[in-house]
Amino acid sequence: MSRMPVMFALLGLVCGGWLAGCGGETASDAFDTRPVGTLADVAGLSQRDDLNVVFILIDTLRSDRMSSYGYERATTPVLDYFAARGLRFENHRAQSSWTKTSMASLWTGLHPQRTDVLTYRDTIADAATLPAEIFQAAGFKTVGLWRNGWVAPNFGFNQGFDYYITPSARLAPSALRQKPVAGRIEGTDIDAIYTAIEFLRANRDERFFLYMHLMDVHQYISTQETAIFGDSYSDAYDNAVRWTDEQLGELMAEMFRLGLAEKTLVVVASDHGEAFGEHGSEGHARDVHYEVVATPFIVSFPFKLDPGLVISQPTQNVDVWPTVLDLVGLESLPEADGKSRAGWLIGDRVADVDPVSISHLDRSWGQPKMDANPIIGIEQGAYRLIREVNHPEKDRLFRVDSDRYERTDVAREETDALAKLQDRAKLYLQGTTPWAGGAPEIELDDLHLRQLRALGYSIED
Repeated sequence: MSRMPVMFALLGLVCGGWLAGCGGETASDAFDTRPVGTLADVAGLSQRDDLNVVFILIDTLRSDRMSSYGYERATTPVLDYFAARGLRFENHRAQSSWTKTSMASLWTGLHPQRTDVLTYRDTIADAATLPAEIFQAAGFKTVGLWRNGWVAPNFGFNQGFDYYITPSARLAPSALRQKPVAGRIEGTDIDAIYTAIEFLRANRDERFFLYMHLMDVHQYISTQETAIFGDSYSDAYDNAVRWTDEQLGELMAEMFRLGLAEKTLVVVASDHGEAFGEHGSEGHARDVHYEVVATPFIVSFPFKLDPGLVISQPTQNVDVWPTVLDLVGLESLPEADGKSRAGWLIGDRVADVDPVSISHLDRSWGQPKMDANPIIGIEQGAYRLIREVNHPEKDRLFRVDSDRYERTDVAREETDALAKLQDRAKLYLQGTTPWAGGAPEIELDDLHLRQLRALGYSIED
């Protein structure tokens, strides 16, 4: 397959293509052979016996760096196209700013306190039910392609997958492997994209659930062609987002070639965002401010909607799998904290009463000799509390209805709201796992520790 950008090589674009804005029918509209659907078709997904699910997790992707979420740069033309003809959740949050804690919550539908996966030795309990197990029991072939060591099989993330593998790091030319800011792991997402395409070709006549965990945004990888926004730290991130978006264009184009686009639900999410000094730090896994927990949630249907749907009511990663499983007509995750939002798409527009969004990071996650040091983000109504559990005198409160990026602490002025959310944080921390014993712990050998440190994290033995 040519490495020329898909929006030119496959669609012959002059303007528009995957990109919007040229007026009239764009090249991408002509290329998109999916029928036009309705909300009745959304409701009917659960009755289909030919539906596949592809879940794309773009590690470290913050939603406000995507043009479909209002960013001024055209970082995500491919995702923009499918979001505009599908479903986009506009006000979505992750459960942590560290991959393992966040992904444990996403897969189980449980908040971090209830998964108990809070430090680097914690694993998802065998007693937990993961979506792949539900798909597997329903007769789907289940395959996971992962490139982040925090979701490795020994941490329990392989439950329910027929095959759970790291793509071989052999397909990407060395010229594409720029030195990443946050450490280095072998290969690039090209390896995952090509492996996924081979899987699609070999299994096009079977029902499947395919999970892809992409890492090039985390690693700040891009090419000369996609490095179009500059060379600062922040620019490099945007370039990597653009590069990853192009790779997804390759995948989506192949799905159209194989006739799979008309029978596949594609879900896009992220585990956390990335900080660029907004609150004194860069990267992630340090706090739970807006920039590290604002993530996308996009669904592309086996048909295109005109216009696409945008849900502005608050949602979280714990809602992702209750929603998707509901859409495809499979049983839900047991005892999940998250809720299905499928009803919002077919006429049930009743929002939650006073919804609460929770993010949680134990800052001792990489230092087993330290006592637990949790920081909790609790958002309810107009306010968001950043709770320093060990040092409540440092709690910060923000009016997120008017201060989205959490720049002005109003804790001293808004004492009633502060006390209310502090009580809510205390209640949250009383949560326990639905199974006995909490999260099992494992010891990591030197090789595995080195592999995890290659991601750029500081981990003590």
